[in-house]
Amino acid sequence: MLENKKILIFDLGGVLIDLHVERTFDAFAHLGVDRRCLSEGGSPMNSSIMQFDRGDIAAAEMFGRIASFLPEKAAALPGKELEKRLAAAWNLMLGEFAPCKFRRLRELRERGYRVLMLSNTNELHWPEIERKFKESISEPIDAFFDSLYLSFRMNLRKPEREIFLELLSSECADAADCIFFDDSAANCEAARLVGIDAVLMERNAEWSDSIMTE
Repeated sequence: MLENKKILIFDLGGVLIDLHVERTFDAFAHLGVDRRCLSEGGSPMNSSIMQFDRGDIAAAEMFGRIASFLPEKAAALPGKELEKRLAAAWNLMLGEFAPCKFRRLRELRERGYRVLMLSNTNELHWPEIERKFKESISEPIDAFFDSLYLSFRMNLRKPEREIFLELLSSECADAADCIFFDDSAANCEAARLVGIDAVLMERNAEWSDSIMTE
């Protein structure tokens, strides 16, 4: 799988950490959001979520947009209380960490591969990911990577073609030297369109022993 590759690019949610989007949607529904507004692909909130991941809007604006889908009683909660509940609901999708996956990343780096993260994430998720990671593994998450490419810092988002081109430019890399691991078929296809080999991973699956170097 890694023959002739120098750079290994990993998605975060669903590949390196478990992702449970339904938990967040359930929490929003509990607050009173109509479930017809909630879906991973085509919800009325989807464009706002994409803007948030891209760093085009800040958390305060994202909270305001979510609040617009709430019933009057929930939307009337004091600002700090509503913000706290929405942030907690938003972060519920962040699941468990499998230490074996990160040990595998370290082994790959020790074998000479450059290991990168390319993640659609945002200003609410990222600090929570860093906190949970350090609690679980007792090391900062960036200790396992040569570089982190995060959508909200890049103002780009997968599956936009430009995010892959920006990564290649920043790495001064040839696409043929790279392989990308993601749990989204659309993201994998976007990588292939710029010449990066891509492997579609099963969401939240254990894979550490399947990525072999020999």
